[in-house]
Amino acid sequence: MGLYPEELITEVQNRADIVEIVSDYVSLKKRGENYVGLCPFHSEKTPSFTINPKKQLFYCFGCGVGGDIFTFLMKKENWTFPEALRWLAERVGVRLPEDERWGKVSETFKLKREILEINKLAAEYYHYNLLQTQEGKKAREYLASRGILPETIEKFCIGYALPYWDGLIRFMRSKGIGEDALLKAGLVVSKNTGKGYYDRFRNRVIFPIKDVTGSVVGFGGRILGDGEPKYLNSPETPVFNKREHLYGLHMIKKGELRVILVEGYMDCISLHQHGFTQTVASLGTSLTEQHAKILRRYAEEVIIAYDADTAGQSATLRGIGILAQEGLRVKVLSLPQGKDPDEFVRARGKEAFEELITSACYFVDYKLNLAKYGLDLSTRDGKLKFIKRAVSIIADIEEGVERELYVQKLSEELNIPKQALYEDINRIRNKTTMPNIGFKYKNRQLRDNNKELTRKEVLAGFCEAERNLLKMMIEDDEARDKIMGKLAADNFVDTRHRKIAAIIIEMAQKNEAVTPQSILLKLEDDQETASELANILMEKEKVDGEMVDALINRVKENYLKYAIKKIRSEIHQAEKIGEVKKAFSLLNTYHKLRCEMEQLKTDVSGKGGI
Repeated sequence: MGLYPEELITEVQNRADIVEIVSDYVSLKKRGENYVGLCPFHSEKTPSFTINPKKQLFYCFGCGVGGDIFTFLMKKENWTFPEALRWLAERVGVRLPEDERWGKVSETFKLKREILEINKLAAEYYHYNLLQTQEGKKAREYLASRGILPETIEKFCIGYALPYWDGLIRFMRSKGIGEDALLKAGLVVSKNTGKGYYDRFRNRVIFPIKDVTGSVVGFGGRILGDGEPKYLNSPETPVFNKREHLYGLHMIKKGELRVILVEGYMDCISLHQHGFTQTVASLGTSLTEQHAKILRRYAEEVIIAYDADTAGQSATLRGIGILAQEGLRVKVLSLPQGKDPDEFVRARGKEAFEELITSACYFVDYKLNLAKYGLDLSTRDGKLKFIKRAVSIIADIEEGVERELYVQKLSEELNIPKQALYEDINRIRNKTTMPNIGFKYKNRQLRDNNKELTRKEVLAGFCEAERNLLKMMIEDDEARDKIMGKLAADNFVDTRHRKIAAIIIEMAQKNEAVTPQSILLKLEDDQETASELANILMEKEKVDGEMVDALINRVKENYLKYAIKKIRSEIHQAEKIGEVKKAFSLLNTYHKLRCEMEQLKTDVSGKGGI
């Protein structure tokens, strides 16, 4: 926690809503009193990531990660506690002291925050150039020629980079920002002479790229007039990597079943303007596994709407495998040859594009249709080549029922016995130890989603007793006093439980309020224990107060068994190396523990057992 005043941390906690913050990263759905979604910390197909808004806690029943909003941000952004606190304080409007003694943040964190502030200022500068300058007139005319409305320009904060070598540099200099900082943000380029800099973006329409939280992380620029490259993106910076960001992602509605994936800025903007607001673009780069993981957290189905040219078809085929590997249902939208989504929707309108979406084909059908390209199926040679391609495509299908449907369809289409097709398909599948689609995902899914389930199956009775007592110590003041009167923190054998118990006892002895949030703050550097606490508190069942004595006895009994076993081992080791005095001392301790165990059994027996 560093040296931050506790009242400030509490104020940030009270103002922050874990559901709202996490919703920037995860598509959440209400389920009873909780919210659930796909875990952002491991790949899964079935949602096991759970948030309890009342307790302001999260826990993933798949991978076992849990905690409060600070824990989430620290884990997701790889931040320290002071960094997570500062970010969250900015988000909820709490001013923190600037004095270094109030908790240090890393230089990396400072740099990222600096770049985000510079990017925000740059986006405002470019936007002003577009709307308010004489030079921006040609950019306004260009956007108008592309059918982009003023309200869309505002929605996407589209801007214009002046045609000067140092327009942005001079503006930033007037704000007290030097060229070195602009270089780190990727907004300027070093001159060949090695002395001085010039603006990276000049005479270009500017598209700010935002992350899921709405922060500007980079820019894309389209040249006006002649010049190469036609589109230019920000270079990789501490806050921007094309492989990890999707244009328009922060605008889509979470929890919808479908997302439309396009290649370029204008395609995305144009579709949004025509009402297709579940559209994102892959920044002109090849789709990556990171992109697919992000999309999987937002939707169940992705419709690929790339250009209909050869390059677009190649990109579509690459994207299909990556998206399907993450368990997404993938469809492909069929555009007329030579058209992109922007051109089509402007020429034909919203209803025509909606029809294309409705008729979008499943990716296997798309690949089979593409396999026919350039072949004459009326000839023996053309037919054989297509069968070879089709068999290879169908062999990649993991689900047996689905594979059967395509075999039957192909058999009827080509008038070939299914058995003949299956012989070739099985030959391919038997050679492939890892099917191309689904295998990697399903094995990872089985492993990760069962981690917590397996852990629960092997939980010993004493461990469950420790968990129940800790839950009572946090939620029931009367029970806490009783437990503290009979147990010490050292009586908890599980090291995580011992640490939690020690914190609770210390807080109670200091008359501090014992709350989940206050305990988690003291566990900021221990993710494993924080996750265990979140798991304990997420249990719905309320522990019966009448069971407190039995639970105390169960925990005490296990502690004594553990201590006796440990002492025996130490006595044996002391005797082995000839430490007679130590062995006698340990033997005395052993007898005391044995007496305590006998007394406990007598007490329990007298009360009718546990």
